[in-house]
Amino acid sequence: MKMTFAHSLSRVLRGMVLSIVCLLAWACSQPATNGTETAAPAPPNSALTPPPPPTPKPEDAQPRLTVEQAKALVDQGKAVIIDVRGPDAYRMAHIKDALDVPLTRLEAGDFANLPKDKRIIAYCSCPNENTSSRAALLLNQGGFKEASALLGGNHAWEAAGYPMVKSAAATH
Repeated sequence: MKMTFAHSLSRVLRGMVLSIVCLLAWACSQPATNGTETAAPAPPNSALTPPPPPTPKPEDAQPRLTVEQAKALVDQGKAVIIDVRGPDAYRMAHIKDALDVPLTRLEAGDFANLPKDKRIIAYCSCPNENTSSRAALLLNQGGFKEASALLGGNHAWEAAGYPMVKSAAATH
């Protein structure tokens, strides 16, 4: 019986000590006043305030096409596909008949040899079409009709079983 009483007393004392520590911590975090002043409200805790939503980028508003839509437009002769990843990535693997048009070229305003009478579908390997949507924006600003980004890029194209061109190094 003494062991049970001692155990219960120990638990009560630990609870009281914990309560006192919490009370002291709370009291120390409060602004000091002399009893006649009213403390100004504490500024909101930035750790608890959610960050503002990200500002939408113009690239985010660019149209995107599925691989099925893109393939149909290309097969009908209504669109061309451009690879905006860069020459090294293009040499390793690219969508069959895609043109190698790096984003840096478009950012420099070089739209040479791109048809203005067809829809241009840009692709990259980014998970959210970041590079290809930027290319579509630049093309649309440059007077091209309905430039778009390819949803899922070259990975989605290949996964759909559509033709790819791969270098010998890429197939090993």
